[in-house]
Amino acid sequence: MADHPRLLSLIAGACTMQDASIIGAQIFSTHDGRAIDTFRLRRSFTSDEDEKVRATRIIDTVRQLLQGKRTILIDLGKESRHNKRLKPFALPARVSVSNALSEKFTVIEVSGLDRMGLLHAMTREISDLNLTIGSAHIGTYGEKAVDVFYVTDLTGQKIMSKPRQRKIHDALMNVFHPKSAEQKVVNG
Repeated sequence: MADHPRLLSLIAGACTMQDASIIGAQIFSTHDGRAIDTFRLRRSFTSDEDEKVRATRIIDTVRQLLQGKRTILIDLGKESRHNKRLKPFALPARVSVSNALSEKFTVIEVSGLDRMGLLHAMTREISDLNLTIGSAHIGTYGEKAVDVFYVTDLTGQKIMSKPRQRKIHDALMNVFHPKSAEQKVVNG
């Protein structure tokens, strides 16, 4: 479909809204303004028909989100039954921002404890930072999410400023370890 600045975030949000766990994805933006996004979802139903119904609900939700007929809650996925099974696990979050891995893009590598809504939260944060995702490679290995985003600023340039790279790092680390509301107010 035609690319949209928050398309990946909207699709990830729609999947979470329909209780679909994303276990992998490949996302590419073409030079002519199109997006090619492929998602692998964890199977929830034994029946193929039930899975097709869920897929249709996800597609309808994406359409409604793009048309502004629905919105995504900020804490989407927080109360998911899938997240309850992850409570015994503790994985350190890791975020790296590099300009050495690609000639055209700044590469953001993120890993940490997976949860429902994580991809939506990360891509929403990336969009809020005014970054454009050129491609992304999303993977889940057991309880661990390993995601790589190839990004540019809104003018198509790499993120060269060290303070801006630090801001990206901190914002994505905050997705894994949210600060309390009081800290957010104090720190601006």
